[in-house]
Amino acid sequence: MGLSPELAALLRSVNETHEQLSAPLDHLNDAPNVATPITKGIEDQGTQAPAVRRYITPDERDQITSVLKTKSVPEIAALVSKQASRRDQGIPLDLWLNTAGFAAQQAFSGISRELDPDIAKALDTGQVSALIRQDLEPMLYEVFIRMFPAYDRFAKEPANGLLHAWNQITAYGDAQFMAELGTVTDDQSTFERKNTNIAILATRRGISLKSQFAVMAGGMNYNPEAIELQGGLRAISHKMQKTIFGGNAVDSGGTAANELGLYDANGFTGLRSILDTGDAIDVDPSTFVPTTTATYPTGSFRNAVDKAILPVIQKQGLISIMWGHPQEKITFDEQQDQNVRLVGPNYVNIGVGATAQAVNTIAGQVPFAVVPGDSIASYTDGGGTLRRDLYLLDESSITLPYLGSPGPTVLEIPIGIAGQLTHMYIMFMMNGLAVKVLPWNNKIRVKVAS
Repeated sequence: MGLSPELAALLRSVNETHEQLSAPLDHLNDAPNVATPITKGIEDQGTQAPAVRRYITPDERDQITSVLKTKSVPEIAALVSKQASRRDQGIPLDLWLNTAGFAAQQAFSGISRELDPDIAKALDTGQVSALIRQDLEPMLYEVFIRMFPAYDRFAKEPANGLLHAWNQITAYGDAQFMAELGTVTDDQSTFERKNTNIAILATRRGISLKSQFAVMAGGMNYNPEAIELQGGLRAISHKMQKTIFGGNAVDSGGTAANELGLYDANGFTGLRSILDTGDAIDVDPSTFVPTTTATYPTGSFRNAVDKAILPVIQKQGLISIMWGHPQEKITFDEQQDQNVRLVGPNYVNIGVGATAQAVNTIAGQVPFAVVPGDSIASYTDGGGTLRRDLYLLDESSITLPYLGSPGPTVLEIPIGIAGQLTHMYIMFMMNGLAVKVLPWNNKIRVKVAS
């Protein structure tokens, strides 16, 4: 039986894209991308240092990503399957650890440095060991952000330690008019010293050698390793998304059922707890009764959104997106149906392959993006009321500090390395969450039915 026209077209597209990306990916293993150092010994002055295998650069990653952004999720998944089956890719873990840290240090400091010559020589080994599959990272990252567009929208920055520290601005101070020869008035921003744990999020996936042989012997046209990689990616995406919105790493009294969020000392604190401030707004949509007057009725989502945005605007913030549970979007739409003539939804792009409907607010049109699943979960507030948060964010004030790589990293463990006939992959990320300007973000506590 022949392939359907649709499947044949997909396979042609995948093969063409894989051929297009093969050249930059293949070069990761051959030429050095660090300056050739002068060795320390007098007798070795001027000799060339051994070539070290390359660490993927931001420019190379951008080049690959620009191609992947034009592809659909099924195409990228097929690319992952095709690339994962290659056995000539990957760099030793030690090399990745040193060059990843080296690259992050340069990016953070802005100062160009040479790799220490002793490290450069020591890393030029090809021993059989666990390998970092950098060739898979751009593809997996693209699938990752299709499932979790918020991650792509937040800026990433290299972490400055195991605990990433920063000054969180709570007020920006003032400025004064002055006479021609007057003295400039001193002022400064008000800030608090904050930090976030750089959490390690990981999962190990793989299959046995027996299963690999069985798939090949049966003539089945799929890659079981790629399926496990995609499953691991979805699990990491779900956990990371849930932690960003509702995590808690500082208060052991936190649970999934209260506003602090579920406590996990190995995680980091998310927006549910961080935005529990005096500016937060409560709303009970069940009390909403449509009205023909110009005033907002009780329980109006539209009124609650404007009230939550007001203190942000007054403190010079700019709300760029709202993230909420799908039920909140349904309720918002139902409340607006009587006032809106449907001439076609006003959708805006919030990421590659992801759109959201823009809603009118006092800050202009703001995308109302939904977060599927249980990432934004309900909890009981201090008064015993069951609520769920709707987040209004100025994304320019929020970053995701990272160690290693800004996206999911894949560690390939060869067959037999641990005495077992299995081919394993460890997928991991190291991230925290930093809200740099607290007053530029807010939330609405929405009362939900018990």
